[in-house]
Amino acid sequence: MASASSPHRKLLHFLVYWAVQRCRVSESPCRLTVSLKRPAESASPSQLRVSVSDTGVRSKLEEFLELNDLARETPVEKWDGTLLITTTGINDEAIYRYRFNLHEELSSARFTRLATTYKNHATFSGTEVCLCLSNEADADDLILWLVGFFHKILVLRAANLACELFVEQIGNAESRNVCLPQDSDDVHHSVMASSSDRLVSGLKDYALSHGYTCDKCDTCILNRDLLKTGTGAANNIDRRKAKGPHVEVVILIARAASDLSCWTVNCSSTQVLYFEDFVPCPISKSSFDVLVSVDWQSYGFKLKGGFIDDEGNAVLEWDDMPFARVDIAIHTYLECAMQECQGSQQDRHLVRKALNSALSHLKADHAGDFLSCHGQRVREYVPDLAESIAGLILSSNDKAFHDECISLLGLGSDQDISEGLVQSSICEKMIRIIELNDTKENVEDNAPYLFECEKLDEDSHLDEEDRDEDMIFDF
Repeated sequence: MASASSPHRKLLHFLVYWAVQRCRVSESPCRLTVSLKRPAESASPSQLRVSVSDTGVRSKLEEFLELNDLARETPVEKWDGTLLITTTGINDEAIYRYRFNLHEELSSARFTRLATTYKNHATFSGTEVCLCLSNEADADDLILWLVGFFHKILVLRAANLACELFVEQIGNAESRNVCLPQDSDDVHHSVMASSSDRLVSGLKDYALSHGYTCDKCDTCILNRDLLKTGTGAANNIDRRKAKGPHVEVVILIARAASDLSCWTVNCSSTQVLYFEDFVPCPISKSSFDVLVSVDWQSYGFKLKGGFIDDEGNAVLEWDDMPFARVDIAIHTYLECAMQECQGSQQDRHLVRKALNSALSHLKADHAGDFLSCHGQRVREYVPDLAESIAGLILSSNDKAFHDECISLLGLGSDQDISEGLVQSSICEKMIRIIELNDTKENVEDNAPYLFECEKLDEDSHLDEEDRDEDMIFDF
């Protein structure tokens, strides 16, 4: 299989990236279309014909000069360095066509302006880039990569952007076309939703469809509500320039494998989806370092290790995974498209902040499921300790003590008090306190108590809020 360093993949990634940025600049709904035509026989001398088009703003020829290095690295037999560019702006009266040959050293031979076509008062804008690539034996792998690449683009559900991918075999009556799902299964998905909400919706569809693999099942697709979701965001906006980096993180947790048995395969690892400026990208080294250095144990995860695979994706491996599946998406982008922003320690800080925020969100909404590893160990002793305390209370012959304990547990004296009921009440209080302590930063300074009651000192001047925190039995 061709690696992420394949020149074909780098070239297509570059062309799609700039097409998406042009669409982002446009204030109108846009369409991104990638078309690939290949010979019916892989050994055919005919080349792969590729077209990347968008309906965004007019392209700038300077964009394609960034392909200089890639053109020099790519052998002529794989790509001759030629791009055919057609572009027009919304206010242009004509459609302009150019030929770029990036393998040419002389600027006069490198750039050629072709015949101009006039729009006859029509109003539209867009760019199409056409090129030919060698029809190698790995063309099937290239197509599979392109399909997966487009599925990841759909995860972001970028506002006002529709995506299409067409793969056609030339010279074969049974041409193959690739159809990608455009609609979300999320009934709450809205055109006005924030980019973070869109990412949540897209990642749910991606995860429930098993990354759009062939082994998906109907049971998973119908269970969106069974996913636990944590979201986090961070930004550093320069208000004077109205721009700055944004980072959004979404974490999805599927329940235990017994609930979704088809997710038991490969549940011990997570391939992190990483996006830059609304396009899937290999993860940056700084972001990967953040992923493996986060205090996962504070949220109940046991990270065994992590690595970057041949595709440039971050893969996290878990130990003793209590969940069926963990999906993570990280998106870094600039508020204004096509503006430069140099990576820095500040960007690393934003990724860490957004990731911790997403984990804290998970813990706040599902405290019992995301106890720290220490909290989980403490919770294991709760049943036995609750049973012992319940036995001590009910075995006492002191009726006043007995009634006071029952009252502190919130059980009415007129109830049929059994040892099981007392034990259950104590157990619930202990677990609540463990979960509360597990979310506090300064537990030692503000530890809660097991039972709440009024303070014995009647002259206390504590207000009502402090009174709620003041309890007699310090467990």
